[in-house]
Formats: sequence, C-alpha cells, structure tokens
Amino acid sequence: MDASKAVRPFGFRDKLGYGFGDFGCNMSFAFINSYLMVFYVTCMKIDPGHFAIIILLAKIFDAINDPIIGGLCDASKPGKNGKFKPWIKWASIPLLISSVLMFIYVPDAPYAVKIAMCLGLYCVWSVAYTSVNVPYGSMQSVITTRSDERTALSTSRSIGALLAQIPIMIVLPMLVYDENDNPRGELFIIFVAVMGVIGLISFYLLRKLTVERVAPQTVEKQKFNYVATLISFFKNRHMLGVTISTVSYLALMMTVTNSLQYVFMCYFENTNLISLATILAGLPVALGIVLVKPASKKFTKKQLCTYPFAISAVASGLATFIRFENPYVWIALISIAMFGASFYMVLMWALVADCIDFQEKVTGRREEGSIYATYSLFRKIAQGVGASLVSLAIKMTGYDQTLNALEQAAGVDEKIYFVTGLLPFIGSLICLVSMHFLYKLDDKNQEEA
Repeated sequence: MDASKAVRPFGFRDKLGYGFGDFGCNMSFAFINSYLMVFYVTCMKIDPGHFAIIILLAKIFDAINDPIIGGLCDASKPGKNGKFKPWIKWASIPLLISSVLMFIYVPDAPYAVKIAMCLGLYCVWSVAYTSVNVPYGSMQSVITTRSDERTALSTSRSIGALLAQIPIMIVLPMLVYDENDNPRGELFIIFVAVMGVIGLISFYLLRKLTVERVAPQTVEKQKFNYVATLISFFKNRHMLGVTISTVSYLALMMTVTNSLQYVFMCYFENTNLISLATILAGLPVALGIVLVKPASKKFTKKQLCTYPFAISAVASGLATFIRFENPYVWIALISIAMFGASFYMVLMWALVADCIDFQEKVTGRREEGSIYATYSLFRKIAQGVGASLVSLAIKMTGYDQTLNALEQAAGVDEKIYFVTGLLPFIGSLICLVSMHFLYKLDDKNQEEA
C-alpha cells in the first residue's frame, strides 16, 4: 500500500465488509460441515467407518495447506488494495466450482468411484477454501490494531457466520428431507450452487468495503522460516490456550451440528424439529453477539471466553446422562450449552489477533499469515477429528446406512442420543480448563496480565 495516500478511518464499512467475509466462507463451509456426511453416508451409501477415515485424511491434507498458504501470503508483496485481498479475489471462483462438484449425486456409481469422489473433491475444495479463508482471517490484524475495533470485527465476523447458518440449518432441512424423514440426494447440488454464488458476491463486498491499514512490518530480508514460527507458536502460552480451547470446541462441542440430523431422524423421529432446534440453538449465540459489547465494558475477553463454559458443561451433561423423551427439553439444554460458548465464538478471532501481536513483540517478526495459518491448521485437524468422531460414534451405535431411519436396530437411537451430548460435555470442560490456566493477556495492551 502507498503510505502517502490518505486512508479513511476505521468505521462501519469495515465491520460490514468483514462480516460479509465470514458469511461468504460459511456459504460453502457450513453447508459442507453440516451435510457432507448425510450426503455421502445416507444418500451415496458410503459406510460410516469408511467416511470417518476419508474425512480424517482429507482434514489432515486440508490442515497441511494452511501453513503453506500462510507462508505464501506473508511472502507476497502488497498490491494497491492490500496484501490479502488478491488471494480472496482469485481463489473464490475455484471455491465455488469445487463446492458444486462435491455434491454430484451418483448413488449407482461403483463404490470405489464414490470413495474417490468424496476424498479427491474434498481435497480440491480444501485448497480453494484455505486460499480464501487464511488471507481473510489474517486481514483482521492489518485492518486495525486497536483492541476495541478488533472486538468489533470479531463480532461482525460472528454475525456473518450466524446469518449464514439461517438458510443452511433452518431453511434447508425443510427442503432436503422427504415425507419419510430421508434426505433427497439429488437436491444438494442445487442448494450448494445457489449458496456458492451468494458467497462469491459476499467476497466481492468484503474486498470493496474493507481497508488494510497496517503496513507490513517485515524486515527487508526476512525469509520464510516456518520452523521458527512453529517453535515460537508453541512457546506462546496464550496462543496455546486459544488453540486448545478452539480444538476442543470444534472437535467435541460442535459435533452436535453433524449428529443433530441423526438424533431427530432416529431418536425423536421428527426431522421437522431440526429447523426449530437450530433456531433455538442459534438464539443464544445471537444473544451473545448483542451482549458482547456491554459485557466487554465490565469483563475482560478472558473472563467472557472462559467461565461461561461451565454453563455449557452443566447443560450438555444433563442432556447426556438424563434420557429426555420430550425433544423440546433436550433442545433447550443444547441451546443453553451453546450460550455458554457464545462469547467465545464471538471473540475468539480478537483473541487470535491479540496473540499475533504478542508473538510479534516477543520475536520481532510480523507473520500474520503464518501464525494465523498455524492456528487454522489446528482448527482443520479438529474439524476432521470431530467429523470422524461423529461418524465412528454413529458406526459404533450399530447404525446401518442401508436402512431407513425407522428401520434401525433396537437401541441404536438411544446410543446416538448419548454420544450426541457426551462429546460436547467433554469439550466444554477442556475449553474451561485451557482458557483458565493458559490465556492471560491484558485487553488494553496485549501484555501478560
């Protein structure tokens, strides 16, 4: 960027544009995270155990992409619009194409072809998604350096992600399932194509509305040294606290996103309630978005992102160890558990930006892309582990993908109910412990409190 040119102050346009970024990302990511297993296991008839292996391998490949893309971002020279926007511009088109190709419905194809489709197309999609998401996440550190403005960006990002959940988790269940509560595989490609186009428009608005204000601070001859970055990353206890809690949140707490489909198909035998469950689970998150600004005036980010996890542990524990026949009671407990994580969901991106600044003070190296990519690497691995855990757990319950929901063996429904609550219960406890003992940055100056 040309330092001689006047740059407009941080304002509403930046917050709106940054929110569009996560909205666009989730037009693809949230759909795939929520429906890939249903599509390939229930519609394409891939064995759940095989899917667990596929998704774990795919997520490991996906995770490896992150530090590579992050390093390339750090090594790239800023253009007239910034350092990260060109990546988002050119990678958004392959993201749309690969998202659509992943949901080609060919249930009669040879089993090996279906396995190759799931693994191969997911790997192609992951490269495209990483090439958009890592630069997008890194942008927060260069849009502003002020803690309150970063909190605003993190909030906007969370709002964008939440709004993206509305068509995916509320509207689609009304359209995807037939009268017998079975998903219609031929419709998935239509929905993902429509949302992909919406995502493409969102990325355009992100680039037009935001400004990268912080000029690169890298030394003239600084070379990419990921080993050094990784060593300093693991020495940064605050980043470890955020990373461990994020891994636990994604790998364990967010498994409810995937298993929710099977709880209502098999246990409650009413997929019409999936939309209601998603709405009620999303309301506490929306409440957290509304409350985070006034709450930030009374509590630190550490306090807001740590101790509410105790609420999540209690609520998810009740939903696990007490067998509720009334679906509305179960939905209420899941909603309370999600509220306990809502402040963390809103503020975790601001926590990461603060950790990036702290690491720069310690190492003297400005490496937004590499550090964010390392954090993203662990996020991807956690997502893969979480998806695999759900698939393996469903497999261990005795679920038979060749049978309809009402034809499953006795006891399968109760086992699905149990594991759906157990994983979030364990995850919330780990989040509470890691944030309490490891993350200790002061909000105002990113110094250790």
